[in-house]
Amino acid sequence: MVSTTIVLDVRTAGASGDMFLSALVGLIGERDSLLPVAASLLIVDPTLRVSFETKSEESINGYRLVMSRDESIRLNPPSMLEILSSISEELELSQAAKQIAERALKEILEAESRAHETPIEKLHLHETGSIDTILDIVGTAYLLEHAGLLKDSKFISTHVAVGSGTINTEHGPLEVPVPAVAEILVANEVPFVMGDAKTEVLTPTGAAILVSLAQEYVESSEGFIARQQGVGFGSRDLGDVVNYMKVMVGDFCEDATPELTAAKESSVEPKDRRVEKQPTKEEKTPSKAKEDRSDMIDAWNADDVMVIETNVDDIDGEVMGTLFDTLLSEGLAYDVVMIPAYGKKNRPCYVIKVIAAKTGLKSIAEVMIRHLGTIGIRYTTWERLKAARETIVCKFEVDGKEYMVRVKVSRGLDGSIINIKPEADDVMKVSQETGIPVRELKPRIAMQAHAVTE
Repeated sequence: MVSTTIVLDVRTAGASGDMFLSALVGLIGERDSLLPVAASLLIVDPTLRVSFETKSEESINGYRLVMSRDESIRLNPPSMLEILSSISEELELSQAAKQIAERALKEILEAESRAHETPIEKLHLHETGSIDTILDIVGTAYLLEHAGLLKDSKFISTHVAVGSGTINTEHGPLEVPVPAVAEILVANEVPFVMGDAKTEVLTPTGAAILVSLAQEYVESSEGFIARQQGVGFGSRDLGDVVNYMKVMVGDFCEDATPELTAAKESSVEPKDRRVEKQPTKEEKTPSKAKEDRSDMIDAWNADDVMVIETNVDDIDGEVMGTLFDTLLSEGLAYDVVMIPAYGKKNRPCYVIKVIAAKTGLKSIAEVMIRHLGTIGIRYTTWERLKAARETIVCKFEVDGKEYMVRVKVSRGLDGSIINIKPEADDVMKVSQETGIPVRELKPRIAMQAHAVTE
C-alpha cells in the first residue's frame, strides 16, 4: 500500500548527486544531517569536508553543497564496491536503502563498461571514480531513510533535462549527454528533454540515482500539491537557467491525471531517443562558493525537530528494547528516551519520548503503535539550537604503528572548541589491536586532536 508520493522534479536543470543531497537536506531541514555519511568516508579521504549553504534565486530557496576533498584520490570499481558496502554497514542502512545505493553504483559501472567496451573490473574511472560519487549515492539512500521516505512510498520523476553542446572532461571534450549518461537513459528507457542549458546538466551519478528511485515518469510536476519540498542547487552557472531540482512529498490534485510512464529496471538495447523542447526559462545569477574552511563550519545551527511521545504501563523490557533498536537502527529517530513515571491509578509507567525529523512523523507513529500497542501518540514541533560540529581524522601512533581515528569536534560562536569526542568504534579498534584500555586512549586521542584543530 502506497501512503507517500514523492516527485523528483528534474525537468528544468537535470540532476546531479550533489543536487540530490542538497534537496534532501532541505526537505529534512537539517544542514548537518549528512555528517554521519561524510564522517564514515574520512578513513578514505581525511581531507573530506562537507557542508550546505542556503541559496536563493528567482524566489526559489534551497541549499547548495559545499565540499572540499583530495582530488588526487581515484577509486577503481572493486574499491568503490567495497567502500560502499562497508560504510553501508557502518551506517546500519536498511535493506531498502542498501539496495538503492547498490543499484545506483551498479548503473554507473555498467554504463561506463558499455561506453568504453571494457569489463567492469578493468575499468579506469575518471570523474565517476572520485569519492564524492560514493558520498552522493550512499548519502542519498541515507537521507531518504532518515526522512522516512523508503516505506510505503512511490517515487515519480518528471522527464529529465540533459542539456546540450559539449563538455570538457578528463577524457577530453564530449558531446552532451556524455556516453555514460546516454547509456543509463537508454538502458532504462528514461524520457528526457534537452532543456535550455547549453552544457551538461544530468551527470552520470545524477542519472544513476534517478533511475534507482523512479518507478514512473510524468511529463512535468504540474498538478502536484507538495506538502513538503526540498530544493537542491547545482554548482554550475547555466546562464539564464536556474540550476536546481526539487524533491517534493505530497499528492496530485484530483482533477490532474498525469500520463504515467513506468520505469524500466533491466537493460535493453539502445534505441532512438525522443527529444522534447523545454518550455520554460528562469534567470540565474552566479554565486561565489565559500572556500575558507571556517566558512564550512556553521556557528550555531537552528532547526526544528518533532518530539513524539506516549505513556505505557503494560509492556516488558524486551518490547522496549525492540522498539529502541527499530527506531534507531532504521534511522527513523535522532534519539529515543524512556522516562520512569507514575500514571493513572498510581501505576508505574514509562514515558517514551522520540526526537526525529518532521518528515518521519508517520513512520515513527506507525512503529510506536505497532510495537507498543498504544492507542495514540502525542507530537509537537520544537525549535532547537546546536553548536557547530565537524568530524576530522586524527593520526594516532602507538609503538611505531599509525592509526586513523575519527574525532567529533564541536565549537562555540567564536570558533573555540567546546568538546572533542573520539569516535567510539575507532577507539575500540585501536584498543583491541594495542591492548590499551579505552579509558586511557580517549583522553590521549582527544589531546592530540585538540592540538591539530586549535
